[in-house]
Amino acid sequence: MSGEGRVASQDHGTGYPFPMGDVPWSLLTPRPSPLTPFFTCIVVSHNKPAYVTEALASLARQTFSNWEAIVFDSGVLYDQGFFKDLPLVADRRFRLVRSWETDELRRTKTIASWCSNECFRKRLVQGKYVTYLCDDDLLDPGAFEAFYQYLQDHPTAMAMYGSVDMTVVNERGERFLLREIPAKEVKGRSCRGGRLDQQVDYLQICHHVDVLKAFPNDEYWPEEREFIRHADGIFLEQVGSRFPIYPVPAKIGENRKVPDSLNDGGERLRILEQVARDAEAVRRLWRGLGPFGQIVSHLKFEEHARAAADRWPLVQRLGRRMVRAIAPLTARPKSSRKHA
Repeated sequence: MSGEGRVASQDHGTGYPFPMGDVPWSLLTPRPSPLTPFFTCIVVSHNKPAYVTEALASLARQTFSNWEAIVFDSGVLYDQGFFKDLPLVADRRFRLVRSWETDELRRTKTIASWCSNECFRKRLVQGKYVTYLCDDDLLDPGAFEAFYQYLQDHPTAMAMYGSVDMTVVNERGERFLLREIPAKEVKGRSCRGGRLDQQVDYLQICHHVDVLKAFPNDEYWPEEREFIRHADGIFLEQVGSRFPIYPVPAKIGENRKVPDSLNDGGERLRILEQVARDAEAVRRLWRGLGPFGQIVSHLKFEEHARAAADRWPLVQRLGRRMVRAIAPLTARPKSSRKHA
């Protein structure tokens, strides 16, 4: 394993690269090492004990070991002592940070954006490259290894993205594939590449920390409440307007929509579950139709259904009608069955 990126870090006698007065010392846990990790993963956590345990476990299973994780908790789990009872947090690569967010901030800001920005503003990020993980998502074990190997072959790349699965997990723990988000083309306006907003997910991205030096101020992720549903898309478009974002041919992880997801819980989760069920039924039909089904599958029904879920629920009923209409075409006639 290469030691690239491991340089001594400056601190101010607190174990952090900022004075103790900047952030209440009681909110922070000691730095794991004076050496700089290759990757920093910012994990935003808010009261999802079962899911955040799985998210952190997916980090601990990374085959590439030179990383740190900033677990930026809203305070709900931290104040309950939840992390003290979590054995995997004994891994010194995990750094727990108790958020200093206020009720006013929660009401007026896109709080996940604010948390990520604070990690940069308070100089908590020590890695050379940055990735992002929410408390209900999962990383594949080879995610960091895939990014690292790509960077060995393309050392000048400042930003890249991999493929992810977007899934729905309902109250019964049932998992449904909503869609696959591939990494196939160079993205970003800087190179006349493809769109990023609502096309690429925050979980897919990995960028050099110096990318943020090209931003005009320290609100890198948009914090206004009106951007809550696609703050990641706006951030990625800003990165892409300054640097090409290159595709990495590997699956990075799984973006899960769960009952407690802030943006996708409640009625919207049920809509997404039904869209996922319909999309799977359509995929089964395409497979049953052979070559014709492969051609029709290029219509990407499930992706269009997912994009329309917020504003056009009628697409669900249309999808079910399509399934019922095509099903007889794939059914094997009873008379053709062989009898013993």
